[in-house]
Amino acid sequence: MLAHERRGSGPPLVLIHGLGSRRQVWDPLIAELARHREVIAVDLPGFGESPLWPPLDDPRQPHRAGRPSRATAGPTTPGPTTPGPTTPGPTTPGPTTPGNATPGNATPSNATPGDATPSNATPGNATLGPPTPGPTTLSPLTPDPATPGFTDNPAADDPRGFEAAPVPGSVGHLADVVATFLDGLGLDRPELAGSSLGGGIALELGRRGRASAVTAFAPIGFWGPVGRRWCQAVVGGARVLGSALAPALPRIFATRAGRVALCGIFYGHPSRLSPEDCLGSARALSHAPGFAAARRAFGVWRLPVGADPGALTGIPVTIAWGTRDLVLPHHRQAARAREELPTARHVLLPGCGHLPFADDPARCAELLTVRQ
Repeated sequence: MLAHERRGSGPPLVLIHGLGSRRQVWDPLIAELARHREVIAVDLPGFGESPLWPPLDDPRQPHRAGRPSRATAGPTTPGPTTPGPTTPGPTTPGPTTPGNATPGNATPSNATPGDATPSNATPGNATLGPPTPGPTTLSPLTPDPATPGFTDNPAADDPRGFEAAPVPGSVGHLADVVATFLDGLGLDRPELAGSSLGGGIALELGRRGRASAVTAFAPIGFWGPVGRRWCQAVVGGARVLGSALAPALPRIFATRAGRVALCGIFYGHPSRLSPEDCLGSARALSHAPGFAAARRAFGVWRLPVGADPGALTGIPVTIAWGTRDLVLPHHRQAARAREELPTARHVLLPGCGHLPFADDPARCAELLTVRQ
């Protein structure tokens, strides 16, 4: 069973966080949401307080019924559940020096390798964290110490989009785990909301028919290869630099200037964050055992233009993007989402960053409780 919290009453709403994050990222919304919904905020396996998933050939792994093939978006007969070994492939050149970046998803300040990513991005986010032991001189593009390569999945840039076999930490794999979690709670088709990686998981579950509504905040999967690598670099740099500066983080987060400097890449208004939230999220990132595999598997899942979106066309779907998102810049990726999901409600959140929940909690809660 995944670690989770339940509050409120009404139709069930399941909240799914992003890479390196934890369920507390939704805290600015919980009180308002609980007035209208039974809110279930969950820690993904290998993040927050949930243990890492078992090996994919372990019988405890969830059954993969209803998974798509790569060629179509419809359900297929379950196939083998043990992935073959992957071989590290070449990486796309990118920023290799942390420069003046500081932790918390710290991004090189002079780098622009993403989809219209601002070149003056200020590093930081409350999902960076204190450290797990390991080298501290790695650049944001250096592979995580626990991983054999920056992205060693040969399907990472496959435009067909869906993984044919389970890949540890991928959207499809984590969707399987969340689906089993929902089964354990007796929830067939709850409302789902996800942030970043969690947004991709929510959309995948909705595509499979496991949701009555889906809201995705800056979901992954609408990028090109460069945008994906930029995102991997940002979150990878946060983990490395957060570990390097771990002893100083309590003092840094205690100041407004420190929170702005360290959290500005994920939040539009980082000064509004509390020092305690910043530090807790920082530690969650550095201690997440599922981080390396999930980052490496980022590119496995996409919803290609023209593919059958499955059950998504029959339910309310909202895609929301902050206009100050420096991790998954909205200019190109929100446009791709409009093209690939034309029947969805597409919303921009002015002044909000990648994690808009503390930037504009009232608007985010409204998107989750008021349907189009």
